[in-house]
Amino acid sequence: MISRLQVKLLRISTGFFYFVVVSFVILVFLPFLRLKIEGKENIPTRGRFILAANHKNFFDGFFLAYATGPHRVAHFVIAKRALNLRFWQLLAWLIGSVEIGDDIEDYQRALKKLNRILTHGGIVGIFPEGDISRSELPRKFKGGVAKLSLDSRTKVLPVYISGTYNLRHFSYWLSRPKITLRFGKPVELYNLAPTYNQNLDQMSSLLREKIIELMDVKVMESKIKPLAEIPLEKTVLKV
Repeated sequence: MISRLQVKLLRISTGFFYFVVVSFVILVFLPFLRLKIEGKENIPTRGRFILAANHKNFFDGFFLAYATGPHRVAHFVIAKRALNLRFWQLLAWLIGSVEIGDDIEDYQRALKKLNRILTHGGIVGIFPEGDISRSELPRKFKGGVAKLSLDSRTKVLPVYISGTYNLRHFSYWLSRPKITLRFGKPVELYNLAPTYNQNLDQMSSLLREKIIELMDVKVMESKIKPLAEIPLEKTVLKV
């Protein structure tokens, strides 16, 4: 068993490394970008919440961490397959990220850890699409974000991120691109469970709609399909 002192020391060390890593990345790369944060007043100043955003680039998590404040540790969910080097695995562990694999046992372990973090008043960051997407319109969300909100009775903060996909190209950095993070109002998905008969896919679809509403109007008009055309399938055990 881990003692309370060990737990406290682990939290302190995680907070320290999180602050150092996030601050370093932002200080090094921010001068090459025009970062705009909208709706920052919607970010809770205290207490637990789940960050849920569309996912376009590896840097998305760092931008979210910068917006919420590097002094507040956000535990991001990272797919194990993305951490193919020991260095990235160590770094992810040091800053408090939660790894999740493709099998059911990995999923259950990760979910327990995430619930424990939220129970202790922490912040969890999830990209419900599961993988990086180049599309401006978020793809279908997996049901894990709804399950986590339901199990922990925690509100979800929707975020729309734009301008990060092409950061994979050096020439894009030279243009000093505009990156926008737009935060919406917190959504209490767990209170909507009875309405949707606890269907995780439908609850996640509602969250997706909330994030789509945060898109630029011109982009939305050119990319969005009528929501009635989006199929809803029942998903239970995926993040």
